[in-house]
Amino acid sequence: MNKLKFSKIFFVVALAGASTFTACKKDKPTEEDTVLAGSLANGTVLVGDLVNDVTLVKGNTYVLRGGVHVKEGKTITIQDGVTVKHDPNEPATAYLLIEPGAKINAQGTAASPIVFTSGAAAPKEQDWGGIIVCGRAPVNGQGGRIASEMGAGVTYGGTVANDNSGVLKYMRVEFTGRKQTATKEHNGFTFEGVGNGTTVEYLSVYRGGDDAFEWFGGTVNVKYLFAYGAQDDTFDWTFGWSGKAQFLVGVQGDGVADRGIEADNSDTNNAANPFSNPTLSNVTLVGSLIAKTGDDPTKTEDLVAGKTTGLKLRQGTKGKLHNLVVYNFNNGVDVEHNGTLANVLDNSLVVKNSDISNTKPWAFKPSSGGTTTLTPTDNPFITGPYSNTVTASDTKPAYITGVFVGTSATGSVDPTTLDPFFTAANYKGAVQAGSDWTTGAWVKTDKR
Repeated sequence: MNKLKFSKIFFVVALAGASTFTACKKDKPTEEDTVLAGSLANGTVLVGDLVNDVTLVKGNTYVLRGGVHVKEGKTITIQDGVTVKHDPNEPATAYLLIEPGAKINAQGTAASPIVFTSGAAAPKEQDWGGIIVCGRAPVNGQGGRIASEMGAGVTYGGTVANDNSGVLKYMRVEFTGRKQTATKEHNGFTFEGVGNGTTVEYLSVYRGGDDAFEWFGGTVNVKYLFAYGAQDDTFDWTFGWSGKAQFLVGVQGDGVADRGIEADNSDTNNAANPFSNPTLSNVTLVGSLIAKTGDDPTKTEDLVAGKTTGLKLRQGTKGKLHNLVVYNFNNGVDVEHNGTLANVLDNSLVVKNSDISNTKPWAFKPSSGGTTTLTPTDNPFITGPYSNTVTASDTKPAYITGVFVGTSATGSVDPTTLDPFFTAANYKGAVQAGSDWTTGAWVKTDKR
């Protein structure tokens, strides 16, 4: 990662008509010797640590080089219509990370979104990293803090449930998911210990190399998320995320894909507190029956078709999942590990008011050496109080037009009865016919 070389700073020159400051000891300083501040000119290279407030100006295009961190107490403002492209000639992974105590103020519009994308001539998945926001909300790591998976030297988590990392609205990221190590990949949007004072709405991910959206603990609430073509999971949570989410759409591509939702509590301690325990409503997940699944999409010899899964609930997660539409996956809902199965039995993990249309709708798998009292025929999710409609086939629900537009009121619940955060939407699914919130330049998809 490129860092600012403060030892090389000898003087500061104020550029007329702009508030970008350059500190150098040479006639022609490099970007690594540049301290960025204020409104940045078109074409500016973002590099190293941002130690001042900066603004990316409407309509401009910028270059993201290596890991760029917004430091504590500072704000990056991104106006609508801004485009940021990674530097394809830089070997270090490009990503933007908001450190705990820093803020992002990124507010695009449906017609003029903020776009982070590849700078390569022929863009593809895993070209660059992604957007990472870190905060001081609770997580279930030891001591209540966790080292960032991708941000070197950054630790997130704390006790501030209403921590505010800023605003993210009408943003699209493309071709994300570059590997940091053999076992760690970037996501499209990553939220690490982010608090519910943060506003997250109208975000989309197009063709990410790993997960589209992932939450590592925290309490942040989200609305209107769209993802197409994630090569791993579309939505993923772990380490104690307890926020709320409404109006989510995830559509798998036909190349490489894995799960619609992957939900964990903690891989090292399935009973760690605070538990992952989010509440979701109005979700549409569309699978692919022909996509191949594997831990590394670049190793084609390891990819296997026929293994996509709608929901993988495991490692002790809890949660309240309502008004889902899940179809066209090879597998429907898999519940795994003893602690997770216990959560189903004590009603702290529920899938209710949902339509599950998959050839193998349910699977229950105890931990290695464990036993379970649940089977696909006696599980509570198929009983009357849960109001689920289960179709043991991959047939698209009749009310869905195209790929993901359409809802059903049969057996649904008004989510405003669950929590005041939710918008009244007494139907299953995310996108009503005649009220399609996925239109506009902020969403990109190959299937509509």
